[in-house]
Amino acid sequence: MDRMRPVDAEETVGFGQKRTQHEQAAHQKRNWVRLTYACNDRCVFCLDADTHDGEIRDRDQVKAQILDGRRSGAERLILSGGEPTIHPDFVDFIRLGKAAGYARVQTVTNGRMFAYADFLRRALDAGLGEITFSIHGPDARIHDALVGVPGAWAEEISGLKAALADGRPIVNVDICVNRANVKHLAEMLETYIAMGVKEFDLLQVIPFGRAYRDGKDTLFYDLEQARPHLVAAFEYARKPGIHIWLNRFPVEHLEGFEELIQDPYKLGDEVRGRKEEFARLLDHGMPLSCREPERCKYCYVERLCDHLDETRAAVAIGVFELVRIDTRWEALQPPVYGGDPASARRARHLPIVGETAVGVDLPARIANSGARTAWVVAPDVAAAEQALTRVRGLEQVELELDEIEGLVARDPLAPLADRLLTTVRARNLAQTQALVSWAQGVEVVAPLSREVAAWLLSEATWPRTLALSLPNHELASTAATEDPDVPAVLHALGQRFGGDFPVENVPHCMLGRAPRRPRPVLDTTLFTDGGGVEIFRYTRRFMQSHYRVKSLRCRACVFDGECSGVHVNYVRAHGFGALQPVR
Repeated sequence: MDRMRPVDAEETVGFGQKRTQHEQAAHQKRNWVRLTYACNDRCVFCLDADTHDGEIRDRDQVKAQILDGRRSGAERLILSGGEPTIHPDFVDFIRLGKAAGYARVQTVTNGRMFAYADFLRRALDAGLGEITFSIHGPDARIHDALVGVPGAWAEEISGLKAALADGRPIVNVDICVNRANVKHLAEMLETYIAMGVKEFDLLQVIPFGRAYRDGKDTLFYDLEQARPHLVAAFEYARKPGIHIWLNRFPVEHLEGFEELIQDPYKLGDEVRGRKEEFARLLDHGMPLSCREPERCKYCYVERLCDHLDETRAAVAIGVFELVRIDTRWEALQPPVYGGDPASARRARHLPIVGETAVGVDLPARIANSGARTAWVVAPDVAAAEQALTRVRGLEQVELELDEIEGLVARDPLAPLADRLLTTVRARNLAQTQALVSWAQGVEVVAPLSREVAAWLLSEATWPRTLALSLPNHELASTAATEDPDVPAVLHALGQRFGGDFPVENVPHCMLGRAPRRPRPVLDTTLFTDGGGVEIFRYTRRFMQSHYRVKSLRCRACVFDGECSGVHVNYVRAHGFGALQPVR
């Protein structure tokens, strides 16, 4: 695997600034509103072609969705399709978005309507702040062949140049990367940068709609074979002022360009686009129509679906050791802006083949889980005790608290809501030090952070009750700031204290020995009150705890089959370099 070229200090600062900007943008609350089930192109790679019947969505339905999203806290309105600009009320929807208080109104478009100067002017006057032009070739020959309309490239380039010349909107380009254009990616970027474009979204082709039905033999390509062409394009992200976003690219193929890995938060958009289909799976046991090995290997969401299948199977048979109860869960979650109406449209054509899940409420899930221990995440010990009074059949307790003052004022051997306290998970160094001093027979699991590592290396002996766990950070910027050089620190700790202290959530190759076995966890935050798994709840927990990745090099490791790698945000912050195959 070739690595990125060395970078100097000035460029490193630039990377950090870009990462911060990208992270802030990725986590901005967005409301995607579909305007049409129609398009004036016929792209061979269209993942949404199965919903395109020519319908223009009802004006009042669109208005309601725009206003509902703003009331729910969305900051950016994105008008999409089909092709959004062919809706007769397109300009009115822009004006409504600005009046409703969205900080920015954006559209994702094939751009052909913007070749008409009056239409572009009216849209910009109404408040359109960002235009994403979908362009898929460096010239008319490749682009027009991919979108199925002769002359489309000339019209779109006319609109692109006019928008750039106006100067008011942010102008960017998205490209669906496929076998027909992957060899031309760098040429495309050079062409559009010369026109004045500074931001690009490279979208990997995925196996849905016409893309798979008509184009599976012509669009999909081997990413390892195409790596020289991809690297040539990715290198543009190193240029000052140029922003490259990757969308749906398989993470393991981005070694050397880990800062370009898509924010895991964006998985929510993928799920939102197929909300009803996931609901049929979870409520009726109806398999997703796309779940085929040959198809799934091209899909960005494969990891999520694989883990969902494993979770559902484990829930059905009850093979857990811990039940996780997060009392803060609802307050911590971002709002959900519903699903893409196209998801409901696709689902209407799928027959119900299973029975609705009934009769298994959440207390029954817990009772049948096989677990003996409750892992309670709470603001304080009083809230944890209150949560424990509502569950039965669990004999032991692990705690993870925002504040521990009330806990350390207690006798560590005293029962907690009639349960034996076995473990406390610390959030930071201060909690770690206080808990280690307090604990008698209670294990303290400390975060493997820079500050905890520095403290331990200053100690004469290993704290008797202490274990370490590498955190899964929600943000790559937090991982970059708080994580130590994990292999180096663990090696230093082993040299100082011997190699038998417990460590979890770290691969064998980084620890130099086998880590503590992960225990199966039944996470109650996945479930509705009725006991069913809910797809957005599941997706949030998957992103936070289970979105783990490995390098392509890991295929040569003797532990490859039993290792799940590291959290994606560790890799986004530190790269794949720490993962070294054990042979």
